[in-house]
Amino acid sequence: MKKVTVYCFALLLMTLVGCQKETLNSEETDIAKEPAITQKSGTSNATDSDGNELIILYPDGTTEAEKIIKRAEYEVIDYKKCECADPNLELWIFEKDDPTNTGSDIEDKKVTAKSDEELEGAEYNPNIRIQENQFIDFAGVGSVNDGILRRVASNQGVTVAVLDTGIMYDYPDFTNPFLYNSSANSCSDNGYQEEFGWNFVDQNNNPYDDHHGRHGTIVTKLITSKLDAASVSYQILPVKVANRQGNIRYFDALCGFQYAANKGDVDVINMSFGWTYHERELLQYFIEEAEDILVVTSAGNTGQNNDVAPHFPSSYESDNVLAVAALASQNSSGNNVDLFMQGGIIGFNGGTSGSTTLADFSNRGVISVDIAAPGEYLPFTYNNEVFYISGTSYSAALTSGYGGVLHTNGMTGLMLKNTIIQNSIYNSDLSEIQYSKHIPD
Repeated sequence: MKKVTVYCFALLLMTLVGCQKETLNSEETDIAKEPAITQKSGTSNATDSDGNELIILYPDGTTEAEKIIKRAEYEVIDYKKCECADPNLELWIFEKDDPTNTGSDIEDKKVTAKSDEELEGAEYNPNIRIQENQFIDFAGVGSVNDGILRRVASNQGVTVAVLDTGIMYDYPDFTNPFLYNSSANSCSDNGYQEEFGWNFVDQNNNPYDDHHGRHGTIVTKLITSKLDAASVSYQILPVKVANRQGNIRYFDALCGFQYAANKGDVDVINMSFGWTYHERELLQYFIEEAEDILVVTSAGNTGQNNDVAPHFPSSYESDNVLAVAALASQNSSGNNVDLFMQGGIIGFNGGTSGSTTLADFSNRGVISVDIAAPGEYLPFTYNNEVFYISGTSYSAALTSGYGGVLHTNGMTGLMLKNTIIQNSIYNSDLSEIQYSKHIPD
């Protein structure tokens, strides 16, 4: 495998020669044929490429026979169950619309399903993009046995679930056992037995991070760095909901969330991704049902005011949601050469943390964004190279780790959220977010 530095240098040359416009961090979403979609600078809501899928939530107690009848009623040609997570969730797949059709058929089905008294909810199934198909690495996939070697003997202390691209179990800086032990509440599906997490992209028991930017591994490393520094007992539950290109199907995100929430011993769920404008009722409903869990979310990376253009899930008004912005680096005004990516920035000559102002790319909002955390030019070692990464994804990760340090048994999500806010540091320069506070470095 060629060295990362060679690839970076080539990409840097192409960037300097061929690009006249700097691409900021952005967390973008493809929306499945929803009318009256608008576009704003730095944020794109595009039409879903399929547009023939609906996510359905059945009421508790719905039998399989009743589900069969309901699928036939709506002329469903195929479906996908939310195995290992929620028996009431299904993805319905319909015949694709005629190319000349504007999408009214699937819209009509959604309207009908939402008003159906025998169903609890119906939503489209858009794509959520963590980051574009770019480097760091194009290596293969680790084995389940690699993960078992990094699994804790028994779950103790705090449990943090990471909904992301997965985790590289063989990342060298994960030196001690740290993965969740599923032996007490294991799931079996599709011929696979759960060991330490689940892969909702490929429907198997290997939630390895094959993402080209290793987004989930970076997020996890930042979480564990906080926990390790405080000598806290913990385990990480990897929930792979994004593929190697960084694309998340909303259905997989819902299943992944329910999988983590229904474990019974998860204390924090980290969600370092998001989208704009469309609220997505089912995820908000599930979050509010999981009141004993703190859901830490990234505020977004387009520099926008989330009070004006809501960014979800960070803009949900749920008591157990904590929305995190990114602090600027002290050297952010220096002559750094940066390579921007949609889930974060990979660059050279990074600065240091310690600033008390928001990074330019960070979203903000005095109502919708709670606190801030370091998020610009954070060092990350990969293949013996040091890269500097930026993005609210990583601010959320550090906050999840900090929450794990402060967590005590019996805390609800709201209690832990308030504890984090109370222990954060006030600074008047952070007046563009609700509490004008940031977590300690």
